[in-house]
Amino acid sequence: MNKFLISASGVAMALVMSSTALGAVTIFTPSTTISSTDMNTNFANLNGNLTDGTCVGTPAMTRVGPTCVETARRAASSTWSAAVNTCRTAGRRLLTPGEYIAAKNLGTLTGMATNGELEWVDSVFTNGSEAASITETPPNQINMAGRLTVGYMGPSDAIGLFASVPAGEILFAANAAYDAGFSFIFFRCAR
Repeated sequence: MNKFLISASGVAMALVMSSTALGAVTIFTPSTTISSTDMNTNFANLNGNLTDGTCVGTPAMTRVGPTCVETARRAASSTWSAAVNTCRTAGRRLLTPGEYIAAKNLGTLTGMATNGELEWVDSVFTNGSEAASITETPPNQINMAGRLTVGYMGPSDAIGLFASVPAGEILFAANAAYDAGFSFIFFRCAR
């Protein structure tokens, strides 16, 4: 990982960068003075979100509002945790539920129009299941213990579990354990 320090006066110090590794990022040498606009542009470029509105990275990414989202979904992940770790290793993260909806509404991302095919999203809940317990210790503070569950989203196929949700309508469910394996839930990463 490249590290550098920019002083409050905007002077780049102890900077080590490579134009081949970072693409559009400007190379600075020690004591180079840069403007706040240059700093903001370079930080945006380091994050992979170029100021001209394009997204860079492999696999290919598409701009969805201020976020870059992988254009094609990745293979089904055995668990939500595995999907999170895959994205983290790539310097990315799972989509939030709001980003998933925005990406789906864009209509150009691969796999988001297939009814019944779901994707992990970045949402974690505690499920007040029958195994949950509620205590009041100390008084006036409620502590709830329950099963940790995670979310997934996708267009409904209106059959089976989702028979009550009209086909094509986006559904959100948060009833999967973070370490439970599902061969039918895909994922894509964002940055």
